[in-house]
Amino acid sequence: MSVHYTEPSVFGSMTGSPQKPITILTHGYPESSYIWRRVTGTLSERVPLFVVDQPGYGLSTPCENGTDKLTAAGAIVDALTAVHGDGVSIILAGHDRGARTMQRLAVSIADFPQVKGLGAFLADIVPIVEEYKSFQNPADAVGYFHWSLLPRGDFATDVIMAYGGGNWVKKIFEFGSGNNSFATDLFKADNAWDIYANFFNQLSVTNASVYDYQAGATVDYDAQVADQAAGRKISMPLHILYSIYNLETLSGFNVAEIWSQWVSNGTNLTVQGIGGQRGHFIIEEAPDETITQINEFMDALGVA
Repeated sequence: MSVHYTEPSVFGSMTGSPQKPITILTHGYPESSYIWRRVTGTLSERVPLFVVDQPGYGLSTPCENGTDKLTAAGAIVDALTAVHGDGVSIILAGHDRGARTMQRLAVSIADFPQVKGLGAFLADIVPIVEEYKSFQNPADAVGYFHWSLLPRGDFATDVIMAYGGGNWVKKIFEFGSGNNSFATDLFKADNAWDIYANFFNQLSVTNASVYDYQAGATVDYDAQVADQAAGRKISMPLHILYSIYNLETLSGFNVAEIWSQWVSNGTNLTVQGIGGQRGHFIIEEAPDETITQINEFMDALGVA
């Protein structure tokens, strides 16, 4: 697994304490850990970071034992404890597919006694079940067309590679960016689009992403249905950052209402949208606002 992390010596014995929790930063589709490039400099002054390429994405190899979110979460925890040892406190943060991995980890945190989850920070998602439910509206189904294509597996890989993996990625970025030229320029800055495109020109990365979505439509979907039926919900403090333009204006979600159904009674849930017609790639389209919301969430958790 490809990881950029704060050396334990930076915060010394405080590393992994509730005052200096190790903060996992994960990314979404079709990107890499590079999405956090305008955020990590500031956050690393406050807490130790563990910034990962999701399994199969970027420079990370796929997990050999599955492509579902629980398996991905387990791989990330294993990598983290290999560096920092057991018993450390962590904050779970992610965007898009990475946020879904962190959601799974938050729900299943009891299965990972080697870490202590202090809170989860999820960017611009609603749960998989809610996303698929919205497809009864044709406009939503069209907007999320790749959710139906990618689970086709090898066929989807063949289609994308025939179009050109890098070309595909840039088209997805055009579809998902907001209607704010300044924000889009921020998103494109630092050669970001070309970096992501180069990753997806590799068959292995495109193929891994396809099977990520196939797991999302099967194993991950079924797990969320079972969770809700059994009353298994997120029980740690949860903050949702989201693009108002993407999730409200275009998709019509009541984000706060939806997420209130996915946390346990009494769990602290905060939900804050970002306006200005910034789009789905919100970490890069609104890095300053992202930093502010993460810091405010950490304040609420008692992070030093």
